[in-house]
Amino acid sequence: MFARLEPPLQPSSDDARRQLEHELSKPKYGDRRTLLQKLMDWLNERLADLTDGAGSLPPLWLGLALIMLAALIGLGLTRIRRRQGPERGSDHDVDEVISTELDADELRAAGDRALADGDTALAHVQYFRALARRGADRTIVSARPGATAHEVANELSHAFPDRRADIDAAARTFDEVRYGGRVPPRPVVEAMRDLDASLARSRPAHPAVTR
Repeated sequence: MFARLEPPLQPSSDDARRQLEHELSKPKYGDRRTLLQKLMDWLNERLADLTDGAGSLPPLWLGLALIMLAALIGLGLTRIRRRQGPERGSDHDVDEVISTELDADELRAAGDRALADGDTALAHVQYFRALARRGADRTIVSARPGATAHEVANELSHAFPDRRADIDAAARTFDEVRYGGRVPPRPVVEAMRDLDASLARSRPAHPAVTR
């Protein structure tokens, strides 16, 4: 009379998993994992590979691994920032040794703020640029575009020969900070600040440079 109904299929666990993976792989579902979830899944897979297929690690080990990964990423970003030098802040020509936007007092104030914030790299850069700009304003330094710290130091040393060693050291540190990623200790930065203040009060031993 009636057709016999077959009982519901009971696929094996492997068959069910393959069917589910096939269904979820369809574009309509997409990958709805967050970036953090993707990172955790990827890291868990890599760690599982390292443990010879031992499967998912305990949450504690996974958390420690994530912390280590975050530390490595942060270290890499820090090194990149150091290679790039101090951030520009509000002075758009911070790459120029002799500023065309800020005067010497403004540059010195920027150095004071950076030093107060603990950014000794930016503080040293701004103090040296204050020294260079002050020298240009006094016609001790020729304010030509693209002047290097070494060129500025040579002209300042000609005007203040008794401070040549300090001026040369300040220029070397400037280059190391701007282009080598060095973070100078606070005493070095304070010496740079004091050098600017000292030369500002001193009379040059030789005439101004020829423009």
